[in-house]
Amino acid sequence: MPRYRGTPIHPHDEDDDDFDSDDDFPSLFPEPPRSTLPPPPARKETKVYETPRAKRRALEFHSSPLTVNFRHKFDIKALLKHAEQEKALEEKERCTAALLAEGSPSVQRTRPIDGASPSLHDTMLGLLSDPDGSQDEASRSRLLRAVQRTEATVQRKEWHFFDQQRQPDSTAIEVRTAFPKTAATGPWAFLAPEDYRSEAFEDGLPFHVQTKLGSLPDDLFRWVLNEATHETSQKLGDEYVRLLSACPDQTRRVMDDKMILELFRTLGASERALGEIAQPKGTPAEGGAPYPEHGWHRLRTVLRIISGTAHGMKVESLTKSMSILLRLGIDNIVREDLEVVADYQDALLQLVRAVPWKSWNTFCGNVGDSLYFHTPYATLRWNAVSSIPPLHPRLIELRRRLALVFVFNDRRRALSPPAESFKVRSLSDRLDQADEFLIDRNKTDWFELLALAEMLSVAVGDGSPPAAAEAKPEAIKEYDADVDELSHIIKYMWSNIHEQGAAYMSRLEVRVQLKDFERKLQHSVRMRPPPKEDIFGLQIDDDEVERPKQQQFMKKFLAKTNPPKTL
Repeated sequence: MPRYRGTPIHPHDEDDDDFDSDDDFPSLFPEPPRSTLPPPPARKETKVYETPRAKRRALEFHSSPLTVNFRHKFDIKALLKHAEQEKALEEKERCTAALLAEGSPSVQRTRPIDGASPSLHDTMLGLLSDPDGSQDEASRSRLLRAVQRTEATVQRKEWHFFDQQRQPDSTAIEVRTAFPKTAATGPWAFLAPEDYRSEAFEDGLPFHVQTKLGSLPDDLFRWVLNEATHETSQKLGDEYVRLLSACPDQTRRVMDDKMILELFRTLGASERALGEIAQPKGTPAEGGAPYPEHGWHRLRTVLRIISGTAHGMKVESLTKSMSILLRLGIDNIVREDLEVVADYQDALLQLVRAVPWKSWNTFCGNVGDSLYFHTPYATLRWNAVSSIPPLHPRLIELRRRLALVFVFNDRRRALSPPAESFKVRSLSDRLDQADEFLIDRNKTDWFELLALAEMLSVAVGDGSPPAAAEAKPEAIKEYDADVDELSHIIKYMWSNIHEQGAAYMSRLEVRVQLKDFERKLQHSVRMRPPPKEDIFGLQIDDDEVERPKQQQFMKKFLAKTNPPKTL
């Protein structure tokens, strides 16, 4: 039906329902589906001046099912099981200790009837035999010889300076000397009241009075000396030692041989250590400490007293102090405790520095005699020599003099300087003649030979060579020849020791020590480099006269010659 131009157009909602409704058309912009998540929490309002907080998020890690362990680290059952195992182990140890205390039947069968201590042979036979007695005597003897060949029963000799039954720092009540009030007069009257005496010493007042006046009475000196060895307070003991060090005149009058011996007796030193001729034999090393549960505070105090008063002692007192300290050096306490080592070495240094030069040879001779007659064993002698530190030329010379005395078994070598009493040729003759340096697999005491080998190196020292500025080439050549001969003897000695391994540790130590000594001879004692050897191990003779001619010939041979002129 045509419409006229003037006909109005009505809106869609006014049309018919069948024609002007758009419900049948799909929506072009569908609404998003409603979410099922809960609405986000309301954001907290932040203040202007509030510090922002960092976001913290919990991270969850998924552990592997292979590492899941549902057992507790320490549960009751495991703890009870461990306790039962410990009780069983303690019970076994208790039973073993009881059996050892009673003694096995085999050992009891081999024990002597007269009550004497069983010998090493009997003890080893008892331990190696079975309780049923299935082994015969020959089998046990072969087994014993096999054990003896492996040094399982060989031990070093030890010697103890102090009496083991009387501990140096025991808590027993000791009687101290009373304070000499009659001597506390004049400038020393402030020490008479007992109430403030300790405070006066701790403040250092007596020390300052002594440094200005130097008039400390001898009775007060003896009292301070006795109190210093018994004082347990570190500060008060240090003041006592400092006061004694400031009294050279009193030291010269009071510190004699008897007073020095009394100082060591108060420490618990044995009479065999303080005797003139003791000849200790030494005992095999035993398990455990020889002086259990004690400190060395009093020993260190005595060493510091000797170190501080050495400059005021007489030569006789210096000799006695050095002799006793070297006997103390045989004991292992001067090598095990570091604090004792420091005080011990300082005491030795101050003693040798206090000896006048005119009395030095006599001092060394008397000290050598004291140690020479004290023990005949090289192991114990080397302990004393090795305790002397090479801190001063006099200490080095004393070490060498003592080593020469023990290597040559001659006390007179301590009376003169080593440069005058030692020649390399004499040491070669000594090694050829002395039975102590023979190597026998069955009879040699390897610990004694090791001590002698160590003393050989100290005794040689620098070899006492002729002065390089004044020596002639012939003298140097003769000296090097003597060194080569001694080196050849040392090489022959260590090449005869074939055993190796931990079962022969002492023999291995001897071999290593001798090889080191041979290297010292070739590279330190020898004045010129060691001689060259050919491919067969034979030495090449170097003639000092022919060498310049050979060098000149080689120079001419290698020189460039001008080519001949051609026409």
